[in-house]
Amino acid sequence: MILAPNLRPPSSGNKVLLLVAALILLASCDLFKPVQTERPARPAGDERLDEIQGRKVYDRTTGTYVIIDNAPAEPMDTIRWRDISDNKQVIRSSAVMTATEKPVDAPSVLQSKPIEGNVNTEFLSAYNVSVVLPFLSDRFAGPTGPLPPNSDWALNFYGGVKMALEDLERENVKLNVSVIDGRETSETAVLQLTRTNTDLQKAHLIIGPYRRETARILSEMAQRTGAAILSPYTTATDVAVNNPNYIQVNPSLRSHCEAITRHARQRFRPEQIVLVCRDKDQEMERLQFFQDENARLSGGQNVQRFREYTLADNAEFNNADMLSLIRLSDTTVFIVPSWANETFIYSLLRKLDLARRERTSIVVYGMPQWMNYEVIDYDYYERLNVHVSSSTYIDLLSTDVQFFRRRFFDRYGKPPGEEAFLGYDITMYGGKMLKNNGTKFQYALERTPTQMLHTRFDFERVVTPTGGRTENLPIQRFENKYVNILRFQDYHFRLAD
Repeated sequence: MILAPNLRPPSSGNKVLLLVAALILLASCDLFKPVQTERPARPAGDERLDEIQGRKVYDRTTGTYVIIDNAPAEPMDTIRWRDISDNKQVIRSSAVMTATEKPVDAPSVLQSKPIEGNVNTEFLSAYNVSVVLPFLSDRFAGPTGPLPPNSDWALNFYGGVKMALEDLERENVKLNVSVIDGRETSETAVLQLTRTNTDLQKAHLIIGPYRRETARILSEMAQRTGAAILSPYTTATDVAVNNPNYIQVNPSLRSHCEAITRHARQRFRPEQIVLVCRDKDQEMERLQFFQDENARLSGGQNVQRFREYTLADNAEFNNADMLSLIRLSDTTVFIVPSWANETFIYSLLRKLDLARRERTSIVVYGMPQWMNYEVIDYDYYERLNVHVSSSTYIDLLSTDVQFFRRRFFDRYGKPPGEEAFLGYDITMYGGKMLKNNGTKFQYALERTPTQMLHTRFDFERVVTPTGGRTENLPIQRFENKYVNILRFQDYHFRLAD
C-alpha cells in the first residue's frame, strides 16, 4: 500500500499537529510552486453555499465542543449553497503537490463480472486512490510562522485518512495512494491538474475535493476516465450531470428537508404541522420540499398539506399571530427552514414561547446552523423542544468513537475534529467497497448501508424523471440520503428518538 508520510507531532496541541503535518507534507513533495492564475470573480448576486452546517471541535480543556471561527463553512442563505468567500478563504494551493510512498505492484485485473445491467466491474490486484485536498501548501511560512488557518480542514481530514489507510492495510486491502494539493485557486489551475497529473488520470477512486467548482471539474474528469469520486464536502446538487461515478457524501438541502418531514410525520399529523419562513423567494421555495415529501408519504391522494406562514424580516411578532397558529390542548409543530438571520429566529422562538398555554405543547424543527447561534437563549431550545437536522452526529459515549479519539490523540497530540472522523469514515468505506465490489462499486452502494463513526452512509441513486418516464432513467449521481435528527435536551443536542 502507498501511505502518505506519518504526521505524528512530537508534542500535543492543535498548532503543533498542523505545523508538523504541513512540514512533513512539504518535505515529501518537492514541487510546491504558487499558482499564478487568479480565481475568476463571482458574478454579482450569485449566492451558492457548499456546506449546510458549521464545524465544531472537542475542547479537551473544557470537555465541550466549541465552534471553529475559521472553519470552511458559511451560513445557509439560499436554495443553492454558497461557496467560500473570495477575499478571506480563497485557496491558493501549489502548482503540483503529490505525496506517495512504498507503492505496491501495478494493478492487474483478477476478475471482471457484471454488477448491474450492462455495467461490468473489475476486481484488481490493487487499486489506485487519489486524495485531493486543499492543503494551502504555498502559504506555509515555516515552523515559526503562522499556519494558514483554512488548512485545518484538510490536515484534520488527512489525519483521519492516514489512520484508515493503516487499518485497511491490516485488512489486506491493497491501495496505491497519492495525496494531492487540490490547486483550488482557479478553475484553470484545476483543469491543468487533471490534464497533467498522472496519478489523477490513473485513479480508480478519487477522495475529495473541497470546493464546489473543483468537484465539478474532477467529476467531469472521472466521467471520462471511469474513476469513482467520493465527494466529502459539497452539498450542491448540480455538480454532476448524468454521472453515476459521482458519489455525494454530504446530504443536500432537499435531503435535510425530507428527513425532517419524515421524522415529524412519524410522530404528528399533517394538520399539526406549520411551515414558517421569512417572506423571501429563496426561503419560500424551500417549503415545496416539505410539501412534496408529505405528499409522497401520504401516497399522493387526499393529501392534507402543511399550513404555511411567512413573516417579514423585521416583523413585529405578537402573541395573537402566534396564538392563531397554535392548537390548544394539542401539540403544534413548527418547521422553520430559515437560518441566515439569527435575530429573526430569536424573535420567532421568543414569541412562540410567550404564546404557549397550559396543556399546549410546541415542537420546533430547525436547520443545522441553529447549533452555532450565539445570541439565542438556549432556554427557548429546551422549552420549545427544538430539533435540528445534521449531516453529522458523533456519539461520545460510543466505544468505537472513544477508541478512535484516543488513537488520534496519541498519534497527533490533539483531539480529532469532525473532519478527522469524516476522512477516516470515507477512506474506510471506499477501500472496503473497492475490495468487495470492484471498480464500479457505486452500483452496490444502495445494498451496503453502513453505520460509520460520524454518521450513517445510506446512498441512493438520484435520477431526474423526464417526459413521464420513471424507469431506466440516467443516474445523475449517488447521494448519501441519511440525515441525523438531533433534539436539544438537557442543554445539549443529542440524537432524537
